[in-house]
Amino acid sequence: MKFTTSILASALAYFAVSVNAAPAGRSALDVWNPTITSPTAETVWIVGSTVNVTWSTANEPADVSNGGQVVLAVDGLARFTAQDLSPVFDLAAADGFYTVTVPDDIAPGNDYQVVLFGDSGNISPSFTIVATS
Repeated sequence: MKFTTSILASALAYFAVSVNAAPAGRSALDVWNPTITSPTAETVWIVGSTVNVTWSTANEPADVSNGGQVVLAVDGLARFTAQDLSPVFDLAAADGFYTVTVPDDIAPGNDYQVVLFGDSGNISPSFTIVATS
């Protein structure tokens, strides 16, 4: 059986409609993907310290329907790893920041990024984590 372009297009169209359809009795959910404002490329975190991850609330919709989660990611040694820094929280109630603790078991490096999950993940620029002095 040959999988033609028209069959593929039909399948994609069906998928797009079914994903965008709101469940019966529910309105469509607001999508909000806030921009991370800290950490920046100049940021240095110290292992074990408490820091704020911040994001812009400038384009926040009236009803934010998605939760949030802060994840620490590192892209090094040809493998991507991630570690949760927060539980899932109410993104709208967080007022543009969430306080996290830099894990004690993190190796110092300059290839760390924060991912703020909501409807999709916003990724900060790479920044540095150093050992305690």
